Amino acid sequence: MKGWIKYGLFALTILLLVIWVGGFVGKKISPQQITREVKEVDNLVVGKVEVLEEVESAYVGQIVADKRIELSSRLSGRIKEIYVKEGDFVRAGKLLIRLDAEDIEAQVTAVDYQTLQAEQALKSAQANYEAIKKTFERYSTLHKEGAITQQEYDQILAQYESAKAQVEQAKAGIRAIQQQRKAIASNLKYALLTAPFSGYVATKFAEPGDLALPGKPLLVLEAPPFLLEVFLPEKMIGKINVGQIYKVYVPSINRLINSTVVEISPSLDQKTKTFRVKLKLHDTTDIKSGMFANLLIPEKLRVLLIPESALVKRYDFTGVWTVKEDNTLELRYIRLGDKRGDKYEVLAGLEGKEEIIVKGVERACEGCRIRR
Repeated sequence: MKGWIKYGLFALTILLLVIWVGGFVGKKISPQQITREVKEVDNLVVGKVEVLEEVESAYVGQIVADKRIELSSRLSGRIKEIYVKEGDFVRAGKLLIRLDAEDIEAQVTAVDYQTLQAEQALKSAQANYEAIKKTFERYSTLHKEGAITQQEYDQILAQYESAKAQVEQAKAGIRAIQQQRKAIASNLKYALLTAPFSGYVATKFAEPGDLALPGKPLLVLEAPPFLLEVFLPEKMIGKINVGQIYKVYVPSINRLINSTVVEISPSLDQKTKTFRVKLKLHDTTDIKSGMFANLLIPEKLRVLLIPESALVKRYDFTGVWTVKEDNTLELRYIRLGDKRGDKYEVLAGLEGKEEIIVKGVERACEGCRIRR
């Protein structure tokens, strides 16, 4: 009897416990009454995704001078003096480099001595000619009178012709020496390198004491105007025409410059499928050849842009906080394209109608509600 009483009490206890745990005792709470507390955040700046229907596509090119020449010597010799440095502006005709021309000057001096000797030889030949000429004239008279034999006349005639030929030979020798001196002396001007046009010394390849060799560049001289040389893709054929004006951005000096198309290559490079275009820069202040610049060409293209301040970066993840209709936040993964100023192109993840957090992203959280 006592065992049954114990078993019954145990069973009753279990039954009451099940009834209590199952909620059959006490006031019931409906699921609608259970609400999650939503965190609210403030000091967040909301903005919209910027949608552009036309964008300026950038094509990288290099700035070149309209006039450019590499100066070199036609002679071999040591450089005696260089009168300019890189960046100097020089006028046309200014002396830039002087080579050591002692060897040439010595050759000219030697030829001058030869000229003096040839002139003395000419004077001697002329004196001999004049003496024989007078004798020949007397013998000619005697020959006509029959006072001398034909053999005597022929001998004096031969002497006369020989003396005359010696004079002409001496004159020809002087002319030859003069031409030789002229040829040697002309090399002296090649020892002096002058500026062929007014411009700037862009590059200096040599220093005094260096050996100058024919064809070896010593200086590079450039003159404005400056041009932007850029290679455009095949799709731009027919869209770019001479006379059109485009903006050019030079990153190294952070300047935007207007330019005019002045030259378009008629052929397409078969390997790169590009063609060359040259544009004249309107303002060349602080511009130097060799600088890289971006040619900005407007193109019809739908692009989504967001400010850099809106980006959320966590390791390999890049996203933005989007604002839902109930003003709660959702972290959205995005894929970025090129950077345009302080904004980025969005290639995937946004449609363009979304509102996003553009400032204060560090205080945003998933599911939080913003205070407008």
